[in-house]
Amino acid sequence: MDIMQESFTRYLERYSKKTRNISLLYAIARNYFLDYKRKNKKEQIMEDDKDDCSTNQEHDLQVKQEYRKVLRAMKGLDDDERGILALVLDGELSYKEIASLVGTTEGNMKVKVHRARVKLKEILKSGDL
Repeated sequence: MDIMQESFTRYLERYSKKTRNISLLYAIARNYFLDYKRKNKKEQIMEDDKDDCSTNQEHDLQVKQEYRKVLRAMKGLDDDERGILALVLDGELSYKEIASLVGTTEGNMKVKVHRARVKLKEILKSGDL
């Protein structure tokens, strides 16, 4: 709710007098959401570092390598595909909610997510990272 409120506030302060652009509002919300997730991720990592001193370092290294591999593969996706996958994988929004943000139907959103996942798998299999 805070993200939505902040997004509308930023939009209205900067752009409301000029135009009514829903995709601009979506972009502001998406960027604010990503900033919010990055900030919380850093805080979570700092907490995890304190708690996980005894974890297996080899396992951690493998996880980090896989994570980096997936991030490199995601760079091969279009911006829209990356954004949609990020929203879906976060798990906080339903397909219906994401579809309303993007301005499409729930069925179309599921198709887009499926195609983006297939494309990501193809990139990972091809090894062009």
